[in-house]
Parts: sequence; structure tokens; C-alpha cells
Amino acid sequence: MAKVQQKHLEGLIFRTNEEREVPDADGMKRKKYHLVERPLTVEDVISQQDNGESFRIVTADGRKYDVPKTPAKGGKDDAE
Repeated sequence: MAKVQQKHLEGLIFRTNEEREVPDADGMKRKKYHLVERPLTVEDVISQQDNGESFRIVTADGRKYDVPKTPAKGGKDDAE
């Protein structure tokens, strides 16, 4: 059975939150959460299923993707 590789994840984004302490109006420190986006890596994949021509993956941020096993050819439309 084939496994998902980094080349299959090109263009996908992993979204999470990062906790930061910021000063409040009265000088107290508060925790705020900021959105962090980065390219998806193989380590972020928690589940994968081989569907023949594609992979069905679930990532640690809770998103599901159907990624093709062969990358799309760039520069030309498939309709031509």
C-alpha cells in the first residue's frame, strides 16, 4: 500500500492557534490566540486511506482532504 509523501501535500495549509501574552489596558498580561498558517507536512497527517487514484487524509487540525496520487500538470488546462 502506498503512503502519503510530502509531494502529495504541495499547496495545502495547516492552520492552528498560537498563544501569546499581551499587556492589557491596565498593565496586566492577558493570553490571546493568534492564527498561524504554515505548509502542511507529512507529520501533520493523522489518518490516510488509499482510494486507488487518490488518498483520503485527515490532518491534526481536523481537516479532510482528497489528494491525487499524481500531481496536477501545471501551465495547461486539462480541457484542451
